[in-house]
Amino acid sequence: MNHTVSPVLAERRRWMRWNFKMSTIDGMLANVSVGMVTPFLAILAIALGGSNTVVGLVTAVPALINTVMYLPAAAMVESARGRLGTVVAAATGARLLYLVMAAVPFLPWPERRAAILVCLIGLQAIPAVISALAWTALMGETFPQEERAGVFAFRSMYCSLVALASSMVAGLLLDRVEYPWNYLVLFTISYVAAMTSLHFLMQMKEFPTDGRKPGRTSVVDRLRKPFTDPEYGVKFRVFTMSAFVLHIGLNLAIPVYPIYHVRVLELSNSVIASFSVASGLSAVLAYPIWGGIARRAGNAVVYFLSGLAFAVFPTAYYLAGQVPYLFALQVFVGFFNAGWALTLFNLMLEYVDPEESANGIAVFNMVINVTGILAPFVAAHMISVWGVGVPFAVASAIRLLGCLLFLRAAHPGALVARAARIIRTASYRRQGLNRNIEEVS
Repeated sequence: MNHTVSPVLAERRRWMRWNFKMSTIDGMLANVSVGMVTPFLAILAIALGGSNTVVGLVTAVPALINTVMYLPAAAMVESARGRLGTVVAAATGARLLYLVMAAVPFLPWPERRAAILVCLIGLQAIPAVISALAWTALMGETFPQEERAGVFAFRSMYCSLVALASSMVAGLLLDRVEYPWNYLVLFTISYVAAMTSLHFLMQMKEFPTDGRKPGRTSVVDRLRKPFTDPEYGVKFRVFTMSAFVLHIGLNLAIPVYPIYHVRVLELSNSVIASFSVASGLSAVLAYPIWGGIARRAGNAVVYFLSGLAFAVFPTAYYLAGQVPYLFALQVFVGFFNAGWALTLFNLMLEYVDPEESANGIAVFNMVINVTGILAPFVAAHMISVWGVGVPFAVASAIRLLGCLLFLRAAHPGALVARAARIIRTASYRRQGLNRNIEEVS
């Protein structure tokens, strides 16, 4: 039997290894800004005098922009000559706005600073959504489906490690450097790192594809295609329905956390940053574990288990109320955050036609981002009327409903059986390890 690998296949595999290296370095540098800026945007809005509603807008405005922009962005990505060039151009525009945000605390209109910050966050979402959509399609074309679980598990592990280290540094920086200079330093570092990442991204090799179809498509057809596809439509509908409900629960709680941390518990920036570090470090360690589970049991099992953990988290977080317990819960949810992020990405690529990947990804994200428009305002109203406990409890209930929808529609018997098999396998391995330890003792 001839086991010789063809020169074309060998060359493609060599470029895949190179692309993994370049995309990982790019992701690590880009995640400096994710770790430094993202956890503290709502806290900056509070520092600028923003109300509960303004804090909600930090999440709601980008979600609204994303919802409006995804289909036009899909058309732009499909009509572009290459994914990579689109990613770089759009990402450059988005990251330039970090420098503008750095100037907001120095503006001579104190009463307008929070509103201006929200506007800039919304403006940044326009190029960011184009960049994210093109990048996701690029990754789907670069790495075959059977390789994605392993590739993105390790890539996400490295990137998350950088993000959590950046969050820790940012928390210390914000506490030890005088306001507003601390935010100026924060955004400047994020800008430099994010722009440097593009140098490595541009080194990637983009493979030609035959999947891009020229011609115009109506908005209605774009919306309908992924749901009615004869091969992928059923799975896409199930996944999108479940993710939609789960994201309502996720977005309902997002603006509650900074208010709970700052106004209820009166925690310092360093302590809040330590929560991100705990969650992020747990995720870093968990990515390879979830990657292995996803390869053996499928992405659907990991997605379902992660959703269940998310359902428990908000209520448990509120009931804990003390820093050591909150820290432990962040470790817990970080472990499942890794599984969620990995399988959400992989399922999104798995449940769309590869030839329509840009449009399918756009429709999915557009539907999901609808949840981020109203949920923060509902949360702000709940906080004003009932305090932080009620939105946390409601978020838990909605997340559980999303899990049950996925379980009901995704062949529950097979899903539960695969999950049970994974748990039994882990138990047997643990028992075998214990026996080995006893024998050595």
